[in-house]
Amino acid sequence: MSWILEVRRMLDESKRLPAAGGSGTQVVLVVPLYVEAAELWTLLREEPQETPPLSFPATPFEGDDPWPTVARLVSVGLGVEPSRVLRLGELDELGGSDGFRLRACVVAVPSPEDDGSNVEAPAVRLPLSALRHPRLIEERTFEIEGRNVPLAVYHVGRHRLWGPPLDVLLRLLERLEGPESGLEFPAGNLN
Repeated sequence: MSWILEVRRMLDESKRLPAAGGSGTQVVLVVPLYVEAAELWTLLREEPQETPPLSFPATPFEGDDPWPTVARLVSVGLGVEPSRVLRLGELDELGGSDGFRLRACVVAVPSPEDDGSNVEAPAVRLPLSALRHPRLIEERTFEIEGRNVPLAVYHVGRHRLWGPPLDVLLRLLERLEGPESGLEFPAGNLN
């Protein structure tokens, strides 16, 4: 079975749950996936002046359906032509301390090496397997809204990953590698 169909099935099998305290600004976040060297990879944006410096394309939206916003985010945030993107599903909402509700939409995109459309985007390529075996996990304290908040920081390659991007990736990995998962990745890229 295609990895795309298998990921869709696993995301569809669980109902997307709203964040606790369902009020606040809705934010859609796009998690792009592709297969390379027989494993799943994702693309993150590297923005050194932002906190955290690695992130996924995200923006506030209104209404019940985040998917119309996803195509724009993939195009602007990653430089991938929307016609080359396949919808895979959503993860459960995350609620933030500052009142936002994060809806992570998972999509399949072409491998950056197979498709020149995303060459200009400031993207960091990360295999999901790197989250299973980070070089180091440390707890650091960050000031958020005037409070000191301890957060896990994963050191993956030369990058540090923390905050919402890490939370979303860990939830995705948990969903994809759960006990009911029979996910296997074929050799070669199916995008």
